[in-house]
Amino acid sequence: MTSAKLALTGKQHQQLFRHLFPGDGMEAAAVMVCGRGTGHRTERLLVSEVRTAAHERSARTDRTLSWPFGECFSPERIAELDREGKSFVTIHSHPSGFPQFSARDDRTDEELFSSAANWFDDGRPLGSAIMVPDGRIRARTVNERGEFTLMESVSVVGPDIRIWPSTQIRAGRAAEKTTEQTFGRRTVRLLRGLRVGVVGCSGTGSVMIELLARNSVGELVLVDPDIVENRNLNRIVGATSADAAGQRAKVSALDRAARRAGLGTVVETYRSDTFDEEVVRALADCDVLFGCVDSFAGRYHLDCLASAYLIPYFDVGVTIDADGEGGVEAADAVAHYIHPDGASLLSRGAYTMEQVRAEVLRRCDPEAYRQQRLAGYLAEVGEDRPAVLSVNMQAACMAFHDFLARIHGIRFDDNRDFGTQRFRLVHGSYEHEVDAGGPHSLLKPWVATGDRSILVRNNMERTADPEMAEALENAP
Repeated sequence: MTSAKLALTGKQHQQLFRHLFPGDGMEAAAVMVCGRGTGHRTERLLVSEVRTAAHERSARTDRTLSWPFGECFSPERIAELDREGKSFVTIHSHPSGFPQFSARDDRTDEELFSSAANWFDDGRPLGSAIMVPDGRIRARTVNERGEFTLMESVSVVGPDIRIWPSTQIRAGRAAEKTTEQTFGRRTVRLLRGLRVGVVGCSGTGSVMIELLARNSVGELVLVDPDIVENRNLNRIVGATSADAAGQRAKVSALDRAARRAGLGTVVETYRSDTFDEEVVRALADCDVLFGCVDSFAGRYHLDCLASAYLIPYFDVGVTIDADGEGGVEAADAVAHYIHPDGASLLSRGAYTMEQVRAEVLRRCDPEAYRQQRLAGYLAEVGEDRPAVLSVNMQAACMAFHDFLARIHGIRFDDNRDFGTQRFRLVHGSYEHEVDAGGPHSLLKPWVATGDRSILVRNNMERTADPEMAEALENAP
């Protein structure tokens, strides 16, 4: 049976909690309609809609529940789910706090899914879940034969990041003790079980990889198409002049650096970009994403990918405005946190669609880009900006501490107050901005769509289609 993960947004979790625990101490039920994201290892079930079972239509006690599942789906809706390739996961509450599926749950699911599995003929994963009074969710897949397989994890992606793995990996390395003393054993065990994607392995990316590996993250997926060059040796942690002379891939150099530390982090590398389907599937397996890219198209694509697959996304960037003679107008380290219920990078003005179109067209059809630039139809794609390792470190550390604050809850303030963080070196000031509003209208339709939209977009962007610019603006 396919290994699976379940992901939902913070608002969906709140909606479910209010319904499943209405205050009367009795069990209640709901159904989560799910998009699907196919990784190399797991099937990611992405909650796109919550359908609640009316309390008055259910027979409820504090330990038993009978509810009209059939009323949640009309024949027309079932046919629609089939066409869209969607799945569903039932969920009910355990007001007693019992954190496991009961024997009664087993019997109920065997009966329900032996029938519901016949709705679809492609073996797509269906599942059931339980929620306990502290909000934790445990989930499993169920097939038509009534066979159960625990899902690897359940993630709630909101201002706070809550991840509940089905099994806890034991920490125990001597090097983990200091992290435990600061953030606790539970956090270290969670980090040890996480699979984290880092896209962009140069200045900020190399620092981020070092931080993640030195703090017990279990697996890293590194993505970058470029090689180490002499000109960037001053800002890639772990790279050497031998790497530059041998034209070694950045991902390979950083894989070697992580392995040399000997702390047990497993590294998977892709010398490519996020327009590669293999990369998308590798990132779909990840629990958290860090974007350390310096291109507008790269940021746009990570914006879309994180929304489509319901993955928490930390964007790390540096802006330096210098004259090349020692005069500095600005040197800012910036860290954004992106989640499906909050503002996107596009909403925050981190890039514009005109800049994205210009970059994509320049890559796919340089001559068409030149002609449209001359005609004034496209924004100019800028040259590389200077970067300084100390500012890169500042940006990466802000994002890493933000990540810890969202999985561990170390802040006194609400995490919603930290949508964007900015350190201004020239002014000596630290600023943070509230995550106000929701995703941009162009990105909202991506949420929880998974493979259905993101892989189609990749195929479109890889061609030099004359209508690409218009499609990018109006899609999805």
